Amino acid sequence: MYFFRKKSDPRVKQILPKGQKPRAVKGGRLLWGRFFFGVAAYGLLLVGVGFGGTFLWLKFQKSAAVWLKSVYKQPLERIIFRSDGVLTSRWVKSFLTDIRKGIDLMDVDIFAVKKKLETCSQVKKVVIQRQFPGTLKITLEERIPVLRLLVRDGESTREMLIDVDGVVFFGEGIPELERRTMPFLSGIVLKKISAERYENIPALDKVYQLLHVAKTKYWPIYAQMEVVSIEHLKKKSVPWSRIHVRCQCASSVVFRDCDFDEQLKRLDFVLNTPKIRDSLPVERIDLSLENDAVVKFQK
Repeated sequence: MYFFRKKSDPRVKQILPKGQKPRAVKGGRLLWGRFFFGVAAYGLLLVGVGFGGTFLWLKFQKSAAVWLKSVYKQPLERIIFRSDGVLTSRWVKSFLTDIRKGIDLMDVDIFAVKKKLETCSQVKKVVIQRQFPGTLKITLEERIPVLRLLVRDGESTREMLIDVDGVVFFGEGIPELERRTMPFLSGIVLKKISAERYENIPALDKVYQLLHVAKTKYWPIYAQMEVVSIEHLKKKSVPWSRIHVRCQCASSVVFRDCDFDEQLKRLDFVLNTPKIRDSLPVERIDLSLENDAVVKFQK
């Protein structure tokens, strides 16, 4: 008689009749089959959960959007318009023809309205906000003109305005008195992009600095400036870069492209010198030489 340990003991050896396979081998195959079946079932379960979760999430988003729209559904009651310039609410209304009173505030395409307003070159920045309940707020930042420019349009000539960034625009609503204080710009070839747009003018930061210092610290000189030429102004500061200004006091005043405060101070001194003051206007005043001013009198 043979005594065996329990089958769970790995040291057990079965004594079987000849030709009969051990149960352990048969049981091992069964275990491997169950293992692969479990892995496949688990994988299918994960795929199902993934597809089901995606479907439910998309359905939830759609339902949530409908729910939010129904909750926040408010008719448009008024439009608030603000601008830091001269454009008025009447001007803005021409861009809002598709928006009528009573329309659902959520149905207003604020991005389309913003894009439409930005087609105007005079507008620098647009901010549009929905303010519940029932208010649409439009805020504009306008370009500040510093120069004028005469542009030929067919057989006629039209006056355009230019800001510090070199953007050319019509200047809707800007008073005539304010326009007259701005000098004209010359020495450029303006390129037309579309019916109401022109290519930006480069290298105007130096001109703006000159005009700003003159306007804030030397107003009598600024008031005499008529035409600013950038024909000899270079993009980079070089010794031969010059700004030519035609004034009431001189046919040409020449500035180098830096130290404008110091040059304007010398110009103010020259213009108040009795001999030159009695001879005004003169032909040319050259301030581009360091610490000097060369005055050429008219013949």
